[in-house]
Formats: sequence, C-alpha cells, structure tokens
Amino acid sequence: MAKKKKKQKPKQGHPARLQQGVVSMDRVKVGRGLDALTGQFVQWYAEYRDDPELALMVLAAVRETLGVYAEVVGLNKVTDFDPPKLLAVLNSMIEFEETENPEAASNELGTMIYMAWVDYVEFLRDTNQWEREFESLDWFQKTLEAQDPFAGEDEVEADDELDAILDSEEASIAALAEITAMPISTMGRAVLSWVLAGGSSLWTSLPIDQFVETAAKAVENDLPAGLEETRKGLAVALVLQALEAVNAVTLNPQAAPERGVRSQDILEPEDADSFDVNFYFIQACLDMLLEQPGENDQAALEAWGLAALWIVEAADGNPQHAAAPRDEQWSSEVWKTAQVRMHELRVLGLLESGEAYSLPNIVRLAVTDVDDDIFEEDDELDDETLDAIFGPDDVDEPKRLKRETPYTGEVLQLKLTLKDSKPPIWRRVLVPMDLNLGDLHDIIQASFDWYDGHLHSFYENGFGGTTYGPAIAEMDYQKNEAETLVSSVLKKEKDRLDYVYDFGDNWEVRIDVEKILDADGGQLPRCTGGRRMAPMEDSGGIGGWEAKLEILNDPDDPEYEEVAEWCEDFGLDDGEEIDPAYFSKEEINANLDLEF
Repeated sequence: MAKKKKKQKPKQGHPARLQQGVVSMDRVKVGRGLDALTGQFVQWYAEYRDDPELALMVLAAVRETLGVYAEVVGLNKVTDFDPPKLLAVLNSMIEFEETENPEAASNELGTMIYMAWVDYVEFLRDTNQWEREFESLDWFQKTLEAQDPFAGEDEVEADDELDAILDSEEASIAALAEITAMPISTMGRAVLSWVLAGGSSLWTSLPIDQFVETAAKAVENDLPAGLEETRKGLAVALVLQALEAVNAVTLNPQAAPERGVRSQDILEPEDADSFDVNFYFIQACLDMLLEQPGENDQAALEAWGLAALWIVEAADGNPQHAAAPRDEQWSSEVWKTAQVRMHELRVLGLLESGEAYSLPNIVRLAVTDVDDDIFEEDDELDDETLDAIFGPDDVDEPKRLKRETPYTGEVLQLKLTLKDSKPPIWRRVLVPMDLNLGDLHDIIQASFDWYDGHLHSFYENGFGGTTYGPAIAEMDYQKNEAETLVSSVLKKEKDRLDYVYDFGDNWEVRIDVEKILDADGGQLPRCTGGRRMAPMEDSGGIGGWEAKLEILNDPDDPEYEEVAEWCEDFGLDDGEEIDPAYFSKEEINANLDLEF
C-alpha cells in the first residue's frame, strides 16, 4: 500500500511537456498581460522597427514561450520575470523542438525566438516598464543577441575562446600573465619549489598531515594575504594535488617526489608554451574548491550549493552582489558560510574584488567544466544535494505564527468533497472561525496532499457568484481571500462554498458546513475523517486520474511504463504501487501542524 509523499513537489521534467494539451491559467494570465500591452507594443514597433505587421508575430512568440515559463517557474506580471531562469526555459524549449522536429533547426527556430525576445526586452526598456534591476535586463539582452540557442553551447563558446588563446602567441602570453599574477599561482610555484627541494626528504618520513603543515609553514611568506590560519594547510594540500594533476610533480608514497614533465612551465612561466599547464592548474584548483563536501552536515552542504550557484551565475554574467540581503530560504549560518567560501576564492585571486562576485575572464573559461560537474544531467542527484544547490524545496517551517494560547472560540466542521469523484473522495476538517479564506486554501491543499503549484479561486453562491482569490496582479478576483474571514461566508450549518484549484485540471471541491462546535483544546485546524487517496497533481483532472489508475492496474497496457514513470517523477518510489483506497488523517494532521 503506497502512502502519498508529504507536500512533494514534482520534478519539472521538460517544460514543453508540462500540462500538455491543457490551457492552464498561467498561460491565460500571460495572455491577458500581453493583450494589455499589445496596442502600445505595436505602436512602439512601428516607430522603432518600421514594421507594425511583424509586431504581432513577435508577441505571439513571446506569448508562447512566456506561457511555458509561467507554468514552470511562475509569473506575476509579464513585465517581471527572472532572466536567467527564462533563458534556461527558452534553451530547453528550443532543444526539445529541434530534437522532435529536425526541420526546426534549418528554419533557425532558436534565432527567431531569441530575436523576438530582443525586441520585447527593448520595448520594456524604452517604455520603462521593466520591474527589476536593469543590470539583469542588460545581461539578458546581450545573451539573446549572441543567438546561442542551447545552454550547452556556453561550453562550446568557452572552448572556442580557449582555442583562440592557444592559437595566438600574443593572447597566450597575455592570459599567462593574468594567471601567474593570481595569489594561488604564486602559492603553487612556492609549494612546488619547496616540495622538489627541502621538502623532498620529508615526504616519506612524515605523515601526510604533518608534511602539509610543515609545507605551509615553509612557504608562509608566499601564501595569500587574508587566508585563514585554519585553511592554510588545506590550501597547500589542494595546490599539491593540482600540481600533480598537471604533471608538474609525481608523488609516490614510497619514494621522494619527482619533478614532473611540466614542472618548469609552473616554476618559470615565461613563454606562450607555458599557458596551457598553468591554465589547467587553475582549473584543477577550482574543481577541488567547488567539489561537493563529503560531510553529512546539512548546513555545510547547503553553503557549498549556494556558493557553487553564485559561481555559476557569475560565469553566466549574472553576478551576486556581495552585500545583498540574505534570501529567507537560506539560514543565516548557511548564508554566512557561503560568503566565507566566496571570500576565500577572492583571497586566492579566483574572484575579482568589488561589490559583486564576478570572475576574471580566464577563470570564467576554467569554470565551465565545473558548471557541468555541479549540474550534470545524467547524474542522479539525491534530494539532499538538490536542496543544497537550489535551496530546500520544502522547508518544514510554518507559514504563520503559532498561536500562543489555545483557540477558545467556535469551530466549523467542514466536509470537503472532490466533485465528480467515484467512489467519493472527501475530507472532514475542523476550522477555527478566525481564520481567513487564504488559510482555508492551505487547509485544503494539506488535506488533499497537493503542493500549491497552481492558481485557485473560491466561489460564493455557486459558479458565477462572488469570487475570492489571492492578491495577484491581472487576476480579476472580486475579493481578496486573505482579507476575508471564513466566518463571514460560512456562518451556519448547511452553508456552502465552492473551491477550484488548477484551472487546467480543474479540481473542484465542495465545502459544506456540517456543524458549529466549541473548541475542545485539540489541534486546530485538524482532520477528523475522510476517504480515499486524493488524485496526484497534474494528472489531467478526474478523468485523467481515473484513466491513469486503470492503466496502472494493467501491466500489459502499452502506456503502463509511461504512466509508471510519470508517477515516479511525481514522488512515488521505484516499485511502490498506488493504492487509491489509502487515507491517513495522521499524515494530513502532520501537514496541517507544519502549516499552522
């Protein structure tokens, strides 16, 4: 018997496959937002592009791609989006379409989409409607104008740039000078010189940790200023490994260190031929500095992920400001530890000084492969690692303050019934009268084990009556749910309210007041009963869910493997089976306790 996962969000998969065949409310919202701008955009296009007829084609491309972005990432306004995330969605859509339809490549689909977005970006800039910092818009426009239709092409461009340096003696010498001026390179030369000379006789006579400590003291004057005392030995050990990786030294546990074939290029980097080994030395150091920590300390793992994310963002031209206020999804400990890691990279010369965490150009080229190591598509990253990189997907923190004293007022006993479900799927919950409809929305989400990834609405007096919803721009709810007490619309027994969640799958829940009770001192809100497992998110409504259950009951069905894989993507463990009759009020109450 399979239990549903607590508040499990699905893997996104490919954005073009989300809610396939369904016009979601996310797309409707994008359409409304762009419709409001159409007249202004056409006028702007006629003035600056001298082709008003093409304006509608440009908007159509923006509408389609921004609609996918809204479904995958979320969107409040068509003038307020996250450029790096939008770029990732555009790249993914283009790659998917060109894989499915090879003719799309010859028709330069990527270039068409990118150029449409260049026009839209310039329109937002010229009309002063962009609602974020203009630095991110500048970066986005520059990247779009490069007409790079695949995210993976960043690596190709970096390789081309590196090849250009290697092919030019003048460029190689200039890049070599940039590398050798870095504090980490100075340290590398000092460590290599000592290991091949005074440290050679100590290699086999001292334990490795003592050898490293001795080396750190011997080259102390060549260590970067500002390097923490506790990190000096670790820095020396890292540099020593990088030197061995580029064949500057050979380390044999049973014999003295030997001079490597590229040692002279590290010790006396004078000509263009020394560039490549010094470059790969820097890259080896980066690989180890950004390697995932092995300890089980969750805070350390999250700090590593946050610092690695800042590095990748910097490589993509979107540097994090060093003094930026802490994002609330990260604890102060994680935020501070990540900042310490970034400071160390600056001390080593791998980050530029200044207000933002930006990369020297040569480090940007070196970090490309590190990007792949962190976000390797073929690797099965566990949830702990994904949380460390992107932040916890599901932080077990209440959305609101816990009550300091027990609730003593009247309580609504509500029956929540999923419409058209056969056999019936329902929940019975006790709800304090002083909560608002926004709270009731959270109660419904927890009761049906949904993850709150779509829009919703309450309807009073049936569909077509008064609507209540969250304060979202461009949505025409008549009343704000957060400002409406449950007790103002559900006052007595037999009162009713309707709720709709996900306007694509269209999950309709009927809310009926069964009784008015006095608080009994127990958990509130709480579930006291119910029947059957709730449908999984994005399963296509009641009809789609029932069809999936039928397929899962027949391993010979041609769609069985596809549906089983879909279930795994949405949180079901490999080999675990769905039991549609399963229900646990204990799990629901645990979820409610996290929320309230």
